[in-house]
Amino acid sequence: MKFASVIVTYNRKRLLGLAINALLNQTQKPSKIIVVDNNSTDGTEDFLSQLGLLNNDLVRYVKLPENIGGSGGFNVGVKVALEYNVDWISLSDDDAIFSTDYFKCIDIAATRQPEVKAFSGTIKLPDGRIQLDQRNKVVNWNHFKAIPIPKSEYDHDFNIDVFTFCGCVINTELIRKIGLPQRDYFIWYDDIEYSLRIRRLSEIVNVSSATLIHHTNWGGTASSYKPDWREYYGIRNRIVTIKNLGENKLDVALWIALFLPLTLFRVLSKSFYKGYRKHVLYVNFTAFQDAMNGTMGKSLKFVPR
Repeated sequence: MKFASVIVTYNRKRLLGLAINALLNQTQKPSKIIVVDNNSTDGTEDFLSQLGLLNNDLVRYVKLPENIGGSGGFNVGVKVALEYNVDWISLSDDDAIFSTDYFKCIDIAATRQPEVKAFSGTIKLPDGRIQLDQRNKVVNWNHFKAIPIPKSEYDHDFNIDVFTFCGCVINTELIRKIGLPQRDYFIWYDDIEYSLRIRRLSEIVNVSSATLIHHTNWGGTASSYKPDWREYYGIRNRIVTIKNLGENKLDVALWIALFLPLTLFRVLSKSFYKGYRKHVLYVNFTAFQDAMNGTMGKSLKFVPR
């Protein structure tokens, strides 16, 4: 398996150092590691230089002149990776630390199933739990409702429909057919949209023995709502994806027509949103309007404060 690994990073230099070293220590090493830095301000470049990673021939560091979000970073990273003579490209953020045999496990599965052109692995949290929201099956192909694969399935390999850009491995021949990840989603849902394009041409298999540690805060199902500036992008990008990729156009049109009234009912009727109802309605209505108008990329209304 000849592969290149793309890591997109922003202001997490210490985790990034661990992520790069985890790739360098693979039993089956990448031909190239492309680090796409979304214009970090925490001294990422100097830190990598001090670690000696920028002098490693396997590492290519790409510093972007501005932060174009995760989606823009993966778009650039895949484009750069395609310059190399590799058959596979892996995608991950700077908080994903691969086990040393991750790509060996993927290679074994790919050899056994040559017709499959996309794979993923098992994502674990630092406390050992499996992060179940990262590998999902689609139960409605018109508006892409998806459900997590249950923990009981992780004792063997299984098929999925959508993954996050956390340890996915995609064949370059397939990438050239479906194109690059969406550049203008900025953040969130770009990985879901890309998975859906993959599924039109190939199965996706999760190789359960291939594991990585995801250094993120995830507590499972939330009991109360907490505002997050990124949710605007998730809502907007999902609507755009449904418009573009939903299979039954009549059902898609109905879903879009009912989006605002059903959102209004849900937000006003559920105690989950208590104290934030005005904010949630503003986020949803703005995301809907921008999706319908084709207003994409970074919105100055929704950025970290």
